[in-house]
Amino acid sequence: MAVQRSIRSTTQSVLTALLLLASCCLAQGCRSPHKQHSSGLQAWRSGDVHSSAKRLQKASSPLNAEKDILLLDQSIIDLASGEPAVAESRLRTARDRLDYLTQKNAVEQTTAVLSDSRAVAWSGREFERAMLVNIAMLSSLVNDGQDAWAWSLQAMQTSRERRDTLTAAGTNNSGTAVLADDSTATTAGSQTVTPASFEKRTPPKITAETLDQPLALAAYLSAIVHSEKPSETAETEQALQDVRLWNPRFSTAAAGKLTPLGIQCRKTHGTLHVIVLAGVAPEWVSESCEPTSAALLIADQILSAQSKYKLPPTLFSIKIARPQSRDQGRAELTPGAAVAGSGIGSERRQLGFSTIVDLREVADASYQAGRDKAIADAVVRRVIKKGTVVAAKAMSSDNLDWKADLAMTAIGVGWEALEKADTRSWSTLPSAVRIAAEELPSGEYSLDLWTRPLSERYPVHAQPVKVRIEDGRNTCVLLTMPADRITGAILLGGADRNIIPAP
Repeated sequence: MAVQRSIRSTTQSVLTALLLLASCCLAQGCRSPHKQHSSGLQAWRSGDVHSSAKRLQKASSPLNAEKDILLLDQSIIDLASGEPAVAESRLRTARDRLDYLTQKNAVEQTTAVLSDSRAVAWSGREFERAMLVNIAMLSSLVNDGQDAWAWSLQAMQTSRERRDTLTAAGTNNSGTAVLADDSTATTAGSQTVTPASFEKRTPPKITAETLDQPLALAAYLSAIVHSEKPSETAETEQALQDVRLWNPRFSTAAAGKLTPLGIQCRKTHGTLHVIVLAGVAPEWVSESCEPTSAALLIADQILSAQSKYKLPPTLFSIKIARPQSRDQGRAELTPGAAVAGSGIGSERRQLGFSTIVDLREVADASYQAGRDKAIADAVVRRVIKKGTVVAAKAMSSDNLDWKADLAMTAIGVGWEALEKADTRSWSTLPSAVRIAAEELPSGEYSLDLWTRPLSERYPVHAQPVKVRIEDGRNTCVLLTMPADRITGAILLGGADRNIIPAP
């Protein structure tokens, strides 16, 4: 009996200490907001590139737990500051780190159950990891271009894997089995021999989802990389087919077509690409929601597989993260561009932009796809926390007075209430990536860039740029525009590399 009492006392102490430790850790986390990081992002949204870079630099201390997010946030600001090499270096480091962090860690998973999902190291959402490769490829294209080919191979591999996944799903849904025609079968002895069929089967039709839009940008940039080499014509064609697959609405020419790239152009012609990172991606905020039937089913399966706990008959609302655009008017900013030069005579040709990635749509699709799983995980944590409090009370039932019972209940309620939604995200991503392309004769041109809200008739904040087009080459102009005017550097890559400082 003494041994049993000792065991019960020890278990009670462990459970009580666990409750106190969890509450204290969460409370400490709540008292340590990343003020410099937040203020830097606020400056970025207002278009203050210099201030945002300075504040994010102060936030990137060696002890910062979210240094991977800081690397990504800083990379976009590096591009706006005219430092593509620094941006690419940060992105390469972040990619290696995120590849490592996508692996599950038992300690983190356990800590997350006892606290919330923020205890797991941030490895980015799927579309954010795809955009990392895209921004890195862009950084290389407007720099020396040395690593653009390697980034394009990674992007094309991801595209190929996604295409194979959709093809396999389409095959399973439609079925490809072909029944033998009994009239063509012959009998040899006791066996039936059916002639081999060499009929070419039509591959299943696949349809891309909104979440696949970042792959369209990856394919377009890959086409730019490969289109200048005659030996890589097949790669170029495949990349352009992928652009049409992942975002059929995107076009840079009339009748929904794409402008010729590189050596696809007519003789003595090249291609001008104006790529705009417009606006700021939606901010992920906390949302209180009731558990859905699908979420409860997933949670019940998780609990049944991992513990003895069961779902309680009633559950209060839980918190998950959802995307929210701060300024819809700014998100609709329309970039404008017009080119003039001797190669096209006296005319001033205006370029038309098309959206290849709308990250507002992509973020919402990511939220919808993962909503039930996020709710289920929160429900599992809620049940385990409730179960831990109940178990601690049961262990102390012999000598638990009303004060201790009230204290343990208060700790349990506080433990649950301190749980927060995981709103971590790559905050400096644009709200959309818009591209204009034009096939032009070789020569020098004057390119005017401006921003124009849809509500205004005339362009504002025009910025002149000198560009040079070479035969069979691609000239890329990259513009980062988080606010309603051009405040960052304009980067030129390809046929004529240059950096035009911020105005």
